[in-house]
Amino acid sequence: MAEGKENKIHSEDSVRNWFDRWYAEKKWNSMRNFKAYPVYLDYLNVKPGTFLLDIGCGPGWLLQTASRRGLKSCGVDLSREAVRLARITSPESLITVGSVTGIPFAAHSFHYITCIGVLEHFLNMESSIAEMKRVAKSDSVYCIMVPNSKTFYWKLAEKFSRNHRESNENARALEEWKKFFTTNGFRIYDIRRDEWIIRKTLSVVGLGSFSGLIRKVQQVIWSFVPLKYSRQFVFILEIEY
Repeated sequence: MAEGKENKIHSEDSVRNWFDRWYAEKKWNSMRNFKAYPVYLDYLNVKPGTFLLDIGCGPGWLLQTASRRGLKSCGVDLSREAVRLARITSPESLITVGSVTGIPFAAHSFHYITCIGVLEHFLNMESSIAEMKRVAKSDSVYCIMVPNSKTFYWKLAEKFSRNHRESNENARALEEWKKFFTTNGFRIYDIRRDEWIIRKTLSVVGLGSFSGLIRKVQQVIWSFVPLKYSRQFVFILEIEY
């Protein structure tokens, strides 16, 4: 999708319907499991008693994690089925159905905004970013994970994946994402690699308990692999004034 232009192929209703079907079929197995989400709160260095909004909250794992850390967590998702699941997962959270172009919360409400693997599905990313900024406090910190268009995985998905097309999933290269965020009024505080696939694989083969050693091995490996080759990028952002 070209920068600054709405996707004319999809409508909000068609994207909502796709995600409703997806969550109805997959339920809590629709996305990553709960173990994937604490790291995003670590990146934000969250504090108990503060307010967090998870945009595209899915089945609610990040909201549950935030609530257990003492945050007042809220979620919004276009999919009614996702919201139904999230309310079961995290009953302490305030969760509502809504569009990211009209987030149903008051201005300047949140200390933290998370958007994990969701921004790339929005029909108009620029308008969505503006709405995120509206509901955030002036010193809010954002954690937004987005896909890399330069990976072999992405090129295969773009060509062959029906889910990829019907869910309106789009990607950009690292420098393109950096330009997008800075152009839309953010200062990039940090960029992390998405390490979930590696951590999940190690857990499956029985090495998850060696977390300290694995972390050191990962650091050595990543020192030889440029960030631009990561499958997904995790941006930590602040508003630029």
